[in-house]
Amino acid sequence: MTHECWTGKILWVDLSTGSTNEESLDTSVYEQFLGGKGLGAYLLYRELEAGVDPLRPENVLFFLTGPMQGLNGPSVARWTLVTKSPLTGLYLDSHCGHALGREIKKSGYDVLCVKGKADKPTVLVLEDDSLRLESAEDLWGRGIHDSTRILRERFGDDHIVYVIGPAGENLSLIAAAGSELAHQTGRGGPGAVMGSKNLKAVVVRGSGMIEAYDSDAISEVNREVTTSWKDMATDAWNFDFRRYGTSFLIEVSNERGQFPTRNWQTSFFEENEKVQPEAMHEWYSGQHLSCPQCIMRCTHAHRVADPRAPKMAVEVTSEYETEAMLSGNLGISDPYILLQLNHLCDDLGIDTIAAGSVLAFAMEAFERGIITEDDLGFSMRFGDGAAAMELLQMIAGREGIGDILANGVRRAAERIGKGSEELAVHVKGLSVAAWDPRGKKGMGLSYATAEVGASHLRGWPSTTDKPISSAIDVVESMTKARDEKHLTDSLVVCHFTYHLPLSHNQKIRLLNGATGLEYDEESVKVFAERVETLTRLFNVREGVSRKDDELPPRFWQPVASGPAEGMRSFVDRADFEACLDRFYELRGWDKNGIPTDETVERLGLKDIR
Repeated sequence: MTHECWTGKILWVDLSTGSTNEESLDTSVYEQFLGGKGLGAYLLYRELEAGVDPLRPENVLFFLTGPMQGLNGPSVARWTLVTKSPLTGLYLDSHCGHALGREIKKSGYDVLCVKGKADKPTVLVLEDDSLRLESAEDLWGRGIHDSTRILRERFGDDHIVYVIGPAGENLSLIAAAGSELAHQTGRGGPGAVMGSKNLKAVVVRGSGMIEAYDSDAISEVNREVTTSWKDMATDAWNFDFRRYGTSFLIEVSNERGQFPTRNWQTSFFEENEKVQPEAMHEWYSGQHLSCPQCIMRCTHAHRVADPRAPKMAVEVTSEYETEAMLSGNLGISDPYILLQLNHLCDDLGIDTIAAGSVLAFAMEAFERGIITEDDLGFSMRFGDGAAAMELLQMIAGREGIGDILANGVRRAAERIGKGSEELAVHVKGLSVAAWDPRGKKGMGLSYATAEVGASHLRGWPSTTDKPISSAIDVVESMTKARDEKHLTDSLVVCHFTYHLPLSHNQKIRLLNGATGLEYDEESVKVFAERVETLTRLFNVREGVSRKDDELPPRFWQPVASGPAEGMRSFVDRADFEACLDRFYELRGWDKNGIPTDETVERLGLKDIR
């Protein structure tokens, strides 16, 4: 069996000692877990014992490639970060754009594994098989944009930069990190894990060549994808995606009654036209900061003034999740303010979804009198962009009440009390992404059961119906979609390949062409079940069970107005519980959501349990 697309080696770095060592993984590990999410789940489960504090040196950051990195495939300029989340205390994976994964692979490694804690701010530099640690003391306290510029000047544009901002340095549990300015590992606080290790940045350049088992098979898929993309040019949906990226989904989400508005009090933003992409075109810079090797070019840049230095113009890339959470969910309809908030999050290193969640939580808590002007230092009503900008900076610096909100909505509500728990919209501690499940039947099950918490990227049910009837009939489609996403995230290819389209079958062909394996629909399904069950086992080891597969109180309240008026996330509690039962049955887990011994053995996980 030939596996040219894998190097067969992973590189371990201990920041506490400055030491490195290489590990060769057994071929069977690659065959079972592939790369990206799958391989990361295996390594995290293997390396971490239960109860490890995510901000202690014992936690590990896994920078993972997949079979496709370094090859000439469609939308493969991606990589995966896996760690234990400081926000949820559970398994975390984040999938990031641009070429860091390619450069790690070209340096000779499938995975870069970082543990320990440096004694001072540090930049990790990997150039081929040479690794060194350099001081980052001159970068500490600087934003992501400034730090990226300095590191590019220092190392050259052929190096790929991944860096945290002040939020990560100050261990905000909603801290993100940025790669090449426009791409982030956002959810779950990976920036805080970096900060806890005094790791300001990772900089990588590789010069090795990666080969495929069957390059002709990959080229064939490439040709099919390119033809499909050209043929779709006149389709309205895909034309809008080409022109605006995911920003066009503002109108789609609003029409479906899924647009988060004023801390999810409703799911329709009456001023949505003001923040649709046409309204932001005035500030469009004409620049694309999209991933290399991608024909979709979905990352569009706008030029605005930095709100902290109004004479300085900055470029900001925006997308649907950010726009929804920082506009409708905050009651803000000024597109310029929205773009400035977006820039602040990106530069400070704060997850934009979490930012929109904690700011909206604070706004509603203020309007309800739960927190006051004395607590904040200013008023904080829905629609107040200036207050939102001020509070974002307090969160990044852990100043005043920002120190509480920096821990995310679940912990903030637990600390503040006074009934604020009812206003905290999260699952397992992770803020809900910008799609209200009260506008789509079965969507709430995806949020409730996702291993990381309320991610929108863990499988959507195949329906456009609202939750006006039982969701039991869409559970299987949601599970199938999640399985297909496990393959996408382990190859690693872009989630937006559904726009190309890059079909599930084509992804299997890419996998086999890269590796020489002989996966088919059934064996890929078993692979996905293996990954899903292993991440569940990690979380079960941390205490997760059925009690945690839950939705926040807000989604059990009927939507006040708009297309989903009167809808709850499920028709009733009994239907939700029945859907959970069905999901567990499909997964081979017991009624409490624990994988059975038979399932563990069937999936080949017995020896690593």
